[in-house]
Formats: sequence, C-alpha cells, structure tokens
Amino acid sequence: MMNRPTNRSLRTAVLVLAMSALGACDALDELLSVDAPSRVSASDLENPATAGLLVASVANEFRCTLTYYAAASALTGNEWRDASNNSVLNIWDQRVHDTSGYGSQYASADCGSGQPALYRPMSRTRWLADYTLGLLAEWTTEEVPNKAAYEAEVALYAGYTYILFGESMCTVAFDEGPEQMPADAFNLAIQRFDQAIAAGASGAILHAAQVGKARAQLNLNQKSAAMSTASSVPNGFSFQLNYSNAEAVTRNKLWEFNIDHQNVTVAEPYRDVRYNDMPDPRVAVKDAQATNSQTGIAIFVSEKYPDASSPIEMAGYAEAQLIIAEAQIDAGNLDGAVAIFNALHSSAGLPEYQGDMTAGALTAQLIYERAAENYLEGQHLQDLKRLNIPLYPPTGTDDGFGGAYGDEICFELPATEFQNNPSISGG
Repeated sequence: MMNRPTNRSLRTAVLVLAMSALGACDALDELLSVDAPSRVSASDLENPATAGLLVASVANEFRCTLTYYAAASALTGNEWRDASNNSVLNIWDQRVHDTSGYGSQYASADCGSGQPALYRPMSRTRWLADYTLGLLAEWTTEEVPNKAAYEAEVALYAGYTYILFGESMCTVAFDEGPEQMPADAFNLAIQRFDQAIAAGASGAILHAAQVGKARAQLNLNQKSAAMSTASSVPNGFSFQLNYSNAEAVTRNKLWEFNIDHQNVTVAEPYRDVRYNDMPDPRVAVKDAQATNSQTGIAIFVSEKYPDASSPIEMAGYAEAQLIIAEAQIDAGNLDGAVAIFNALHSSAGLPEYQGDMTAGALTAQLIYERAAENYLEGQHLQDLKRLNIPLYPPTGTDDGFGGAYGDEICFELPATEFQNNPSISGG
C-alpha cells in the first residue's frame, strides 16, 4: 500500500487545491457542481464522497502544469526565443537560471501567471496526485465504486509529473526527502504507470500509461524495454489535454505567449522546416507580419495551436513509434527504423527517407523526426540532453539584449527547497 505524502500544512493545501480545481473543472469540463464551495472544509475532502472531486482536481492541475511546462521548455529548449526583452522571459531564453528562494523565475511562477512556470505547478500536481492515491488505497470499492478507474487515472498523471521533474530538474527532492537524481524520478514514474496498468487501466488511460512508461524507460536508457512497452500502443492513438478561453488558468499558454501576447517568437531553426525541400506540415510556422511592440522583433507563430482552446497531446502513437525506432537503431535494425520514419512521412505527406543507411545518419534523422512530431509538446528540452543536440543559439552568443546565452538546460533545486526540506537543510 502506498503511503500518503506528508506535508506540514496538509489540510490547508488540500483545501486550496480542491477549491482552485472547482473553478477549473467548471470552466473546462463542467465536471462538478456545488452549491456552496466556500463551505467545503479540508476534512470533508478526506471523505470517500469527494473522490471524484480529488481525481478531477488532479486532472486539472496536470492540464495547467503541462501547458506551462511546455512553454517554459520551449524557451529554454531551443524552440522559442524571447521577443519582448521581458526580464523574466529573457532569463528562460538565456539558459541562465536564478535559484534563489521563490525569487527565481522557474520556482516562483505558477498557474495563471503571465509567464512560463515549472516548479510550483509540478510540485503541487505531484503532491496532490500521490495524496489522492494514498486516500484511494484506504477507501473500499463499496465506498468508492469507481476506485479502480480513479486510481488508474490519478497514477497516470502522477507518472507524467514525475517524468517532467526528471526531464527538467538537475536533481529532485520529494516529500521532504533527500536530494536525488533525475533517474530516481523516472523510476518513480515507472512505478506510477505500472500502478495505473495494474489498477485495470483501459482504453486511452492504458495506452497513455504505456507511452509514459516507455518514455521513462527511454530516459533511463532502457531502450529494449522501452521498445517492448511502446509496441502495445495502437496506430492512431492520441491522448490530448483540453483547454479553454474561460480564464487565464485554463488557456493554452503556447498560444497565449506566442500568438496572443506576441512576447515570444518561433526560433529560427523552426521557421521553415523542410524535408527534401518539401515543407514539413508537422512544424507549420508562419510570419505573423507583426513585431513585438517593445523591441520591434519580428514575430513568427506556430500554427499548431491556433487559439486558446487548442489541445496539447500528452501521449501518442507517433511518439511511441519513435521510441521503437530509436531502440531499433541502437540494436542495429536500421531497416526497421527507416520503416517507421517512412510511415510517419506518409501520414504527413512527406517523401520517404533517402539518406544514408548508417546508425549515425539514422540517429540524425531520429532527432529531426522527434523535433517535428513533438514540437512544442514539452519534450525537446530532454532531447537536448539525452541526444547531445547542439544548443541554439550556441553558448556565449549575444542575446541581443545585453546578455549572452548560457548552457543551463536543467534547473537546480531552488533555495526554498534547501531552506524548507530538513533532509537537505539538516534542520
């Protein structure tokens, strides 16, 4: 049985989370209806009758986490560039990060903020997901008839949140525990995906858990295992998270920052992506014929997210296939990898692969395919590290605003973690 995470202000945190989720659920899915949410107490939320509320809360927290995370990783991970000379956006883009307290840009920003966010949304989602899993373990099926389905869904979101921690942070720490390496977060992700599958996950939840588990295994360099896991994902599968223009916290932030606010612009390498001189529709970008009002920098926008309600794919068949292709290259099955590339090209209306049949050439093609298929989905930052992709702009390049690009593509634990975590601070 899974232990519930500890927290010094557990009841307060649960109440705040649930109350914020009520608004999000109403705006996004109309999942919940309550007459007097101001009268909900923290102890009420630890009642089996609130299981549906807690599960919906986890789902909505992760929706917020993913869109903010994708925006943050797009700036730090080569896909976007700051166009506004905003002091916060510029730091994300520069790859030079401040770790001081909650004054650091990646530790202070949160859902509803007008800037990318990372540490707070991830931390809250992970804590609430594990807390909810602990409660579900204590409740019976008589008390919660949908217990198995709820456990599978919450474990799925917990797994993905652990993946995001592992892919973004240089080190991690959970529930006042010791400082650990990203690999520990990936192993925890695999545990949660296994929990989702063991709970009887089916349909979209099952296949999303399989993609997530394969992604975590790939990050651990367990390529054969990742291929085996990904092979169960059916053709055409796509797990998307939905957004709306109801309020700031429910919007697709990739649309908001790039198209609505025009504070970021698509990075130069993504502005005219072609394969054999044919435009790649997976990275459709256009000149907005506009400039940022503060800097005059030209705005190029992605057509992948045309409005505030555009969904973001969390997991999909193409991602699973590229995990298999990478494992096949590693195993020397080059023809198998090419077959996957060609199938993806066929779906996109692109010509077949015509490059060299060497492991090096196919790895370069894999990098291209992952960049195209997963564009602005929060995955390229990890690919920079895992596949040793050159940084753009290169380290030391003038950023145009009086600074220079650094090489920090993972985020250190913020000082607040050291100050408040006795396992690290010694307090």
